[in-house]
Amino acid sequence: MTLHPADAGLRIGITWQAPHSVVLALAGDLDYDTCDDLRYRITATLADHAQVTDLHLDCEGLEAVDSMGLAALLLAHRATTAREVRLHLDRRSPRLERLLSLTGTLEHLTGVRAEGDDRAAHPVPEA
Repeated sequence: MTLHPADAGLRIGITWQAPHSVVLALAGDLDYDTCDDLRYRITATLADHAQVTDLHLDCEGLEAVDSMGLAALLLAHRATTAREVRLHLDRRSPRLERLLSLTGTLEHLTGVRAEGDDRAAHPVPEA
């Protein structure tokens, strides 16, 4: 694994799972001070490796994630979707899972519906 100390608050390790699948292991805080580092690393990885079809963010080592960190995850989703790359948020902590659920971004980023989300049972009528 190659470790890039993007900032004292966020460390990003890079490994390849297969020729078309890369893992960015995140450790530390994803916040106002470090969100640009993650966005840069994702952009550079996708630009340097056009063959990537799956980008995994290993979130096990994430500590705090603030609103700017969440914005970085949403921008990662936008960047991967634009390149037809599947984004995976792997090994999410309960803390990150709660943040994504509370902000309504869990399903958007992961395809997983939040616990207690019963929109399918009670669809919103169209106007």
